[in-house]
Amino acid sequence: MTSQPGQPPAPGIKVATIAGVPVYIGRSWGLLALIIVALIGPQLQPDLGGRAYLVAIGYALLLLLAVMVHEGAHALGARSFGFPVHRVVADLWGGHTALDVSRSTPVRSATIAVVGPLSNLVLSAVGYGLAAVLDPGIAHGLAGLFGYLNLLLALFNLLPGLPLDGGQLVESLVWKLTGDRHKGRVAAGYCGMAVTLGVLYWFVGRPLLRGDQPSLFSIGWALLICMFLWQGARSAITSGQVGGALSRVRVVDVMTPVAPVPYDAALTQLPTGVPPVVVDQSGTPVALVDAAALQAVPPQAAPHTSVSSVSRPQPPGWVLDLDPNAPVTELFAPLRDLGTGVVAIRQNGRLLGVVTVDAVNNSLS
Repeated sequence: MTSQPGQPPAPGIKVATIAGVPVYIGRSWGLLALIIVALIGPQLQPDLGGRAYLVAIGYALLLLLAVMVHEGAHALGARSFGFPVHRVVADLWGGHTALDVSRSTPVRSATIAVVGPLSNLVLSAVGYGLAAVLDPGIAHGLAGLFGYLNLLLALFNLLPGLPLDGGQLVESLVWKLTGDRHKGRVAAGYCGMAVTLGVLYWFVGRPLLRGDQPSLFSIGWALLICMFLWQGARSAITSGQVGGALSRVRVVDVMTPVAPVPYDAALTQLPTGVPPVVVDQSGTPVALVDAAALQAVPPQAAPHTSVSSVSRPQPPGWVLDLDPNAPVTELFAPLRDLGTGVVAIRQNGRLLGVVTVDAVNNSLS
């Protein structure tokens, strides 16, 4: 869905900026840290005494580091292909990277997805390598745990279903085979549902079938993770279905025909019945007529008032050289990035019309 961008609230505490990308610790990550400390601290206390909770905090910080490196790998992968990266966030669900890959390809999308788990495999090797050379003790335990955490993160994220990285690989594969990204997303979403059921069986169903009794906490935590996975899978399916439907809507279906008017023309030369677009001497659209400013001009002054005096200049890039039969999804990124709510459509140097964000949003229904 396309909308005019505002200033969204910060997703958490900003802790760094890497290559121009802000890095945040989400507010919900504190809850995850408390859960880790509450679970790990009592288990370590018999051996470590008062240091147990400090070590548990170390566990939480190591998980944070693993997540940050994972998401940072996604960000760097996207930046290497020239895609905008808006932010990196670590939160209760691990983390996410907000980026724009709307003009990506199957291979590039797969590459951006896989570098996250690969970074965790590298960290896992580092952790296990340090554990192998350290003497038994706290540092040895932390290094071993770091290796285990990263291995677990890598394997879990490679499960073949959205919203996990493995789901992005499924989407890219189907996209490559069919030429339709939306079909890939729907397929990866259904795979995500299957993965969710598999996770639920592994952590809850399997122990029960063996006659074991998992703790209520384990069941609750597994259900929470599965709820997150299920919602992400459903969202992917809906997104793919809507995207597939929108790909059949053409630019011409949401475009309003316009008439070009020279910026130095008098107001009396404005066309009636067709919205005007102000053009410069070369015929390039540069502005729109401001209706409020136009109404404020007295009728007797209209013959002596130029169009430019009641015009609202538009930013560079608002004119799109586009086939009017192109899918409307081609307009999403320009409308979002410009923030003015309108773009002009031109083909072979001829101005065809304008498209507003309201017209595109109405097409979603």
